[in-house]
Amino acid sequence: MLRTRSLRLLFTASLLFSMQALSAEQEKIFGPYHVHYSVFNSTFLTPDVATAYKITRGKNRAIINIAIRKQLKNGDDIAQRAIVSGSSSDLIHRQTLEFQEIEEQAAIYYLAEFKFNDKELRSFTIKIQPDPNIAPYTLKFSKTLYEDQ
Repeated sequence: MLRTRSLRLLFTASLLFSMQALSAEQEKIFGPYHVHYSVFNSTFLTPDVATAYKITRGKNRAIINIAIRKQLKNGDDIAQRAIVSGSSSDLIHRQTLEFQEIEEQAAIYYLAEFKFNDKELRSFTIKIQPDPNIAPYTLKFSKTLYEDQ
């Protein structure tokens, strides 16, 4: 139990450090849902955290992180579960992203890992469905990835 708590804390700290270090976190708003997303090299995670979450570290491997927060009428926000799916592509190939849900205390993250080539522009299309009674929202963005960043 203590090891699990320590790994979660380490994972959260690693994610926050990665996003702050890269200034890569971005946000897109869909109605009451704020979707935070970032893409970073898997080597930013410590080996222990990567092992705990079954993430392969490598200079040509990256992680996409999606977190959804629902804005409440009183001004607060809460973590929101969602169905998250998507793909990443370069000029030639499209790769399906397999997201895993990570829940930690008051946070929920959706992570997917993928391979890339150095200095490669990747396009992302992510479907986010926080409410099964409505159509999913589509998040599209691009990012150039580097092996040494």
